[in-house]
Amino acid sequence: MTATQPRRAVVILAAGKGTRMKSNKPKVLHEVLGEAMLGHVLRLAEDAALGASRVVVVTGHERHAVEAYLQATAGGRARVAVEQVDPRGTGHAMQFALPHLQDVDEVVVLYGDAPLLRLQTLLDLCAARGQAAMSLLAAEVPDATGYGRVVLDADGQTIARIIEHKDADAATRAVRLVNAGMVCVDAAFLANALSRLSDDNAQRELYLTDLPAIARVDGLRAVVSRAADWQEILGCNSRSEVADASEILRLRILHRWMAEGVSVERVADCWVESTVQLGRDTTLGAGVELRGQTVVGEDVVIERGCVLRDCKVEAGAHLLPYVIASESSIGPGASVGPCAHLRPGSELGPKVKVGNFVETKKAKFGAGAKASHLSYIGDADIGAGSNIGAGTITCNYDGKNKFKTVLGAGVFIGSDTQLVAPVTLGDGAYVGAGTTVTRDVPAGALAVSRAPQQNIEGWVARKAAKQAEKAASGVQGSQGG
Repeated sequence: MTATQPRRAVVILAAGKGTRMKSNKPKVLHEVLGEAMLGHVLRLAEDAALGASRVVVVTGHERHAVEAYLQATAGGRARVAVEQVDPRGTGHAMQFALPHLQDVDEVVVLYGDAPLLRLQTLLDLCAARGQAAMSLLAAEVPDATGYGRVVLDADGQTIARIIEHKDADAATRAVRLVNAGMVCVDAAFLANALSRLSDDNAQRELYLTDLPAIARVDGLRAVVSRAADWQEILGCNSRSEVADASEILRLRILHRWMAEGVSVERVADCWVESTVQLGRDTTLGAGVELRGQTVVGEDVVIERGCVLRDCKVEAGAHLLPYVIASESSIGPGASVGPCAHLRPGSELGPKVKVGNFVETKKAKFGAGAKASHLSYIGDADIGAGSNIGAGTITCNYDGKNKFKTVLGAGVFIGSDTQLVAPVTLGDGAYVGAGTTVTRDVPAGALAVSRAPQQNIEGWVARKAAKQAEKAASGVQGSQGG
């Protein structure tokens, strides 16, 4: 270990089949709070605070799916995927990673099915190593059944041995300090120790849990680092455990945001994923779901039942109940809903209003523009201050191609209007209600295409008389029969 920041690599063990999942999908790709378990672990491994120069992911079961995920989410980061052939334990997995660890000082080993670990816990694990050969993450758990027990020397920090539950006597089973599996280990020691692992056990496998014993034989120290919250070490091996982990993470995230100045009306049914960012004095109503890369500014109100994915919502915006939005941006002071649907590519400028039962897609609204109700606006540029009446439709698709509708500033569109793209309406143009616009409208012009109205006097009385005559004729005919 160097005197300064060590050259560090992270190895994530992600080869497990996850038999209890009963799934065709690799265990580590099952989602916890809307993100693959492996994604949560990768975010920790690649955090700048950890300073890892490389992440090595050991794959196995359905490795092609795992490798595809790694590639799709890499974003230019240095990731290496290696396959563990004929898996025989965690130590065996590390042997496949070893060729990619030749130029580092220390190695952090994580597990792809442990999505609840916190960054600070990982940093503490690395700091705890000091000059020791390795540090091992452990936690005091309420029920240690099934866990390997960590037995310490008199100093309360040095690991004497790790005893698996099935091998432990009654006194050892009373120990509640258990092995979490994550380690920070000197790279040179790791390389030497991996060559000395033995498969002399019932499973005939090679285990990383033997590293502390090897360190002790060599006169080196293996030390413990305790997780502050035992739930951080939980792995997910079944769908029930995935659901439990999602709930733990959901509550953790909500309480963190509330501590930073966000109001949550009903913690019990609000869903905010770990990738979401929230501004101070924002309020989240009951049943709100914020997913993906959604970013919400300050003083935003998001009312009951809204679902947002990969959206940007700027300061002071107000989303009324049951707004659904994805890959869209909502400008400062804008109002959306209730029951509006912003599809990908919707961009709402400052103080825009998109009201109830309005659907948008690839539509850009300038400052102060309004579509207050019952409209579809797709593939359109709506100029600042324009007003779109109820029942307006941009007819943007001819069955093969999409075309664009462009409205200048201050355009007024009457109700029940169809704008057949491609079409452009100049600044200040008006469109009468019930009009189908098929040609460009010059600035300041009025477009009207409906037929002239006709009033037919006495039509209602004549219709009633004919109906009465027909009814009477039917009655006489039946009597004569």
